[in-house]
Amino acid sequence: MAKAIKRILPKHKDEEIKGDEAAQPKVEVEEAEEAPIHGDVLETMILTRLTLLDLVAASRVSKAWRGSVSTSLHISPRLKPWFIVYAFHHRNHSLTSAFAFDPSSRVWLRIQNTHFTTTTSGAIRSSDSQYLLYSLSTTGFSFSFDPFHLTWHHVEAPLVWRENPIVAHLGSRIFVAGGTYDLIDDPLAVEMYNIGSGRWETCQSMPFLLKDSATSTWISTAATDSKLYLLEKRSLLICSFDAETKTWGDTFNLNLISNPTHINPPVPVFQSTIGFVDDRLIVVGLMGDPEDLQGLGLWEVDQHTYECRPIGEMPPEMVEKLRKANSPLSTMHASMEGGSIYIYDPRNPEQIFFCECELKKKEGIHEWGCVVNPMLNYRNRMQRFVFTCSRIMMRDIQKAVATGSRTFTIETDGDENGLSARTCR
Repeated sequence: MAKAIKRILPKHKDEEIKGDEAAQPKVEVEEAEEAPIHGDVLETMILTRLTLLDLVAASRVSKAWRGSVSTSLHISPRLKPWFIVYAFHHRNHSLTSAFAFDPSSRVWLRIQNTHFTTTTSGAIRSSDSQYLLYSLSTTGFSFSFDPFHLTWHHVEAPLVWRENPIVAHLGSRIFVAGGTYDLIDDPLAVEMYNIGSGRWETCQSMPFLLKDSATSTWISTAATDSKLYLLEKRSLLICSFDAETKTWGDTFNLNLISNPTHINPPVPVFQSTIGFVDDRLIVVGLMGDPEDLQGLGLWEVDQHTYECRPIGEMPPEMVEKLRKANSPLSTMHASMEGGSIYIYDPRNPEQIFFCECELKKKEGIHEWGCVVNPMLNYRNRMQRFVFTCSRIMMRDIQKAVATGSRTFTIETDGDENGLSARTCR
């Protein structure tokens, strides 16, 4: 912690020692270093530059420091969602390693002690909606939706057996649909698990138009507490589900135009995904074809009329980097939370592309970036990746550390020394 503070403190020009001043006793320098740090300097110049991990350590120094940490979080709230990468062993699904990218501080953290215990023999998978992880088998259904997945719920398996279902978190319910075998009477069957009552509920079946793509492989989801949107990734067919009435709305084909004047023809999009950014329904689409990627676009979808308006595109130089890293690119995925979009190829997540949006502003500001996934340094042939995107608050880290459930180590940061390691236990 002291090293972190020392590293970021600016060196004042009056502190430079020249000429005869260099011969002054060292004790004077030591006395200057031990001078008290006034609250406003601590809060605005030091603590606002630290990571959430460092702030957890700083809050333990004293009651006064704890108050200064709270003030610094009001000044610099660190609200950008973290991108978390889990690597699961193919044979033992409970053995994992994990890394998280904190965009506010531009650091990668290694998360240790991420051994998940489930009551099923199924592999742990992720859902598009609200950082849900789950595991499903004939023996049961386990799921977790807190940011660091400290708590798991273990319940009975759905009434209908499913191999690769569409799963989403809607408030106090877990939505499960599709993913059935052809022998099942209703391959579009929908069920919801009510966390409050502890029971599975049967819902209206999925629209018939989705019968050939009713699996998580071909469907992208975006969820609120009461409503779910499904997007067929190839055809851009979209529909919505009301969790209160347990019924579906009409289906529509999205028309992704290249500009709001409707002069240009629809943009050829061969792969798409959907999610919420700042409460706006957003489609991320790959333009061109898998062998010839032309660009990556963002569109906002009107949640009532399903009209789409373009809101931005990935810069050409970044598209070129995406093309070179993943060719052909046919499995793009995007994780969205808050004002952030993380874009990656789940089969080859060497580079993670991200876009930070401010859609509530009229001009719709976008900041694009790219980071290298450090998880690949630890990868072996027996691992598969699972991705989530979570809003992380300081209390989430405090809880994980206090219970001993997680240990966090900053693997890389942006100081001049390159790699560093600071651990929070």
